[in-house]
Amino acid sequence: MLNKFLVGKKKYSVFITTAIIALLDIFGVRPDMQNELMEFIPMVAMVLSGIIYLIMEGTRDIQREKTNTAAVQAQAGVVMANGVNIPRNIAVAQPAQSQPEIQPIDQLSPEPFDVKTFHERVLNDTDLRYTEVNPATLYYMAKDKGRVTTCTDIKQAQDYWDYLVTLAYEANAYVNELSKPKPGECRRPGPEYYASQLDLAKTIRFRDSVHRLADSGIDWKARVANNDSLINVGALAEEVLKYGQ
Repeated sequence: MLNKFLVGKKKYSVFITTAIIALLDIFGVRPDMQNELMEFIPMVAMVLSGIIYLIMEGTRDIQREKTNTAAVQAQAGVVMANGVNIPRNIAVAQPAQSQPEIQPIDQLSPEPFDVKTFHERVLNDTDLRYTEVNPATLYYMAKDKGRVTTCTDIKQAQDYWDYLVTLAYEANAYVNELSKPKPGECRRPGPEYYASQLDLAKTIRFRDSVHRLADSGIDWKARVANNDSLINVGALAEEVLKYGQ
């Protein structure tokens, strides 16, 4: 059984045999004792070579086991993290990354004034509040809704007051037509005529002030404080321009 095990280990045996013979010569062993020892040298060499082979094969087995284990882990989706086996489908904590700076809300693009949607609401509310829908009632409803609509950007106020001036012109024309005396009548226009003229002039003046305020660079939000509705920004624009420098 030992011979079968030692088959293929001759290169180790030859080396060991040569080494033992050289040692016998070096230490000057008697010739008669050398003859006796020479009979046992091949067997001793074979045994030692077997021991060396076992040690070397054991080391190789350990290396092969590590290689096989790594291959199996790779196939099974396992990675190493700080010396610990972790399946690939489990996220490994990564160092904290710097997050992009969040833009402040007041630096975001403001929502534009939607004239079409605003006017649709004006039409709907006018129909519910007044007995009839005409240019004058539309104008007054648009002013009422401007009082309860917050202004977050001066461009919204500009668009609103441009829209309101258009309604003011239409309301004024409508009132003027109603105020005209009929053929054969001799009467002066009523108070609604003069009120319409004043409303038109004031609306135009406030609109112009809003546009000048937009070009001034004044911090209008700080000046109007909580009076920041669309209608109030126009009504206060003159005062802000006067004292805001």
